[in-house]
Amino acid sequence: MGPLALLITAILATLVLYFWARKAQLEKQLMEEREENERILSVAEDLRSRLRSLERRPDKSKAALSGYNTLDRLCEQYYIYEGTDNLQPRILKEVRSIVEGLRKDPSAQKILEQALNESADNVMVKLRETFPKWKEEDFLLYLFSASGFSSTTISTLLEKDKPYVYNRLYRLKERIKSAASEHQDLFLGCLEK
Repeated sequence: MGPLALLITAILATLVLYFWARKAQLEKQLMEEREENERILSVAEDLRSRLRSLERRPDKSKAALSGYNTLDRLCEQYYIYEGTDNLQPRILKEVRSIVEGLRKDPSAQKILEQALNESADNVMVKLRETFPKWKEEDFLLYLFSASGFSSTTISTLLEKDKPYVYNRLYRLKERIKSAASEHQDLFLGCLEK
């Protein structure tokens, strides 16, 4: 009888530990999903503020039209799924699509670059000419920062931590200062927006 009771106790203890570990794993996964959703919603908020600033511009550049398309896409999803349990997942899916576009789609990045060039005296053209050996990630970091994106948005778009973004941006500023280019004030001024 003693070994049987010990076996049952061991089985019960194993089951309890298994369910406890599974619960902890699910809680961790849920927390990670919440953090990702919060980060994506932060990006959406940043995009919304950028759209508002584009709306105030007197010229309707390609970036402004792109901004309106983005807003249109989000509003369409909101309209379709408002009042349902699918609203947040659909909006998050749409924001993820926009984020992925800015992350990996050269044409989306090009539109943003053209908008910055239009509004800031061809700053990206001059930057690329002045610093031809920079990595493309450096140009993207500059582009996102000069376009007014927050550090949270930039870290999301580059898939890097905020301290990494801060350090890289600091290094870019130092490189610009040390280059003594005739466009130095323009380059640094765009980063101070």
